[in-house]
Amino acid sequence: MPDTSNAEPILALNPQAQIEVIRFGDEGQNVLVADDVLLDPEALLSYAARSRFGTPPTGSKYPGLMAPVPPAYITLLADVLRQSMVQVFGMHPDLPLKTYGFFGLATLGVDQMARAQAAPHTDAHRLNSFATVHYLSPRPQGGTAFYRHKASGLELITPIRSDKFSYLRRQELAGADNQPVRDAFYDEILSIEPRFNRLILYRAGQLHSAKLDPATPLSDSPADGRLTANLFFNTEGF
Repeated sequence: MPDTSNAEPILALNPQAQIEVIRFGDEGQNVLVADDVLLDPEALLSYAARSRFGTPPTGSKYPGLMAPVPPAYITLLADVLRQSMVQVFGMHPDLPLKTYGFFGLATLGVDQMARAQAAPHTDAHRLNSFATVHYLSPRPQGGTAFYRHKASGLELITPIRSDKFSYLRRQELAGADNQPVRDAFYDEILSIEPRFNRLILYRAGQLHSAKLDPATPLSDSPADGRLTANLFFNTEGF
């Protein structure tokens, strides 16, 4: 008999999801915020709770544990998110997109992270790469903040900007260990509050970071930890 202990969840989009597009920063980029995305988000949460989480793969700086998202989740969201990439971000409708996704369970606080983990980062540098964060914690445990790099003034890192930014970032990360990386080298330009079943979509080159509350303890249990589902479209490295 086949093992159905973690069969794919039955998922459906909520036709009454509330959509907002926020334009932010000096560069006027957009982030799409969608509330109540799934009709039954508990089904995805339950699937995650039964999943086997492990350490991130080599090269990943994710500050916690990871597990694969169900293929049904990617399939469900891919088409509707592509429409948003075209309508909100001006992506060409015929651009082929590769998709990768995982559940993320943050387990390291800012004071426990390596400097490169604590610093705002990008997921890719291609202009038509995108990322999502889908908040699945029943209680708020940290949202997402976007940043401007003080030394360069950059908010969105593109291929033509990446060499300059990478050079400055390496110099800054090699500095004094007791410097708070975010406060010293970045200005926060937008903060998205976490809300159960809220999804955000943004350009993967946008400087961002999880905004964790130091007073909120992090759990390694998907049932009560800071759980997110994360998708990446046309991202370098996969």
